[in-house]
Amino acid sequence: MEARFTWAVLGLSISFVVPALGDEPATRPPRAEPGVRTEHADYFGHGLQFGLRAGLVGGYNMILRYDQSPLCAAYKADKAGKDQQKFCGHGAPLAMDLALSFAPLDFVEPYLFLRLGLAREVETDTLPLKVVGAGARIYTMSDSRLKIFVEPALAWELEHGGSAADYRRNRPAYKNDLLIHLAAGAQFDFAKYVGVFVDAGLTTGVLRSIHSELELQGGVQARFP
Repeated sequence: MEARFTWAVLGLSISFVVPALGDEPATRPPRAEPGVRTEHADYFGHGLQFGLRAGLVGGYNMILRYDQSPLCAAYKADKAGKDQQKFCGHGAPLAMDLALSFAPLDFVEPYLFLRLGLAREVETDTLPLKVVGAGARIYTMSDSRLKIFVEPALAWELEHGGSAADYRRNRPAYKNDLLIHLAAGAQFDFAKYVGVFVDAGLTTGVLRSIHSELELQGGVQARFP
């Protein structure tokens, strides 16, 4: 309730309003609790969320062989083992990436991942890819729908060779290999709990041979809680 007072002074009318005790402006914003972050409908940060993502990876392999590396091209009978083709390039078989992550802060998301090849690599007579590793996604614009990220990772390659006779002639060493991975990409969140991503990068191994895959990946990620 309000009280209105009007005075007439020298022919002038002066009015003022006194609000009743207990009245509050209707537009007063809600009071925030101390230490609690108020999240809006357009806030898409993922701090303290777990993530599960799946992606499809394809690319192009470039290989520089050591003498005891697996062959990367058909065996040439007119050449000694050490004189077989040393540098090769070919399309990489498609692979599936699966990753489990946890974001302690909005802008950083460490993860563990598994990469499984969907076909053997014919050019090197290698069984379908098996890779396990760990890395992190580091985001810019981490609270927006569209995020840009860089992704460093280290991994271990575990698959072995096949049984093609020509590829056994130089007694190749299919060593488990250390992989260094670096990629950059973008993620678009449809909601705080689901989004899609695409990235491009390079994965390099150094023990079995010096081999690098220029790769492109696309996939989907779900987050909880």
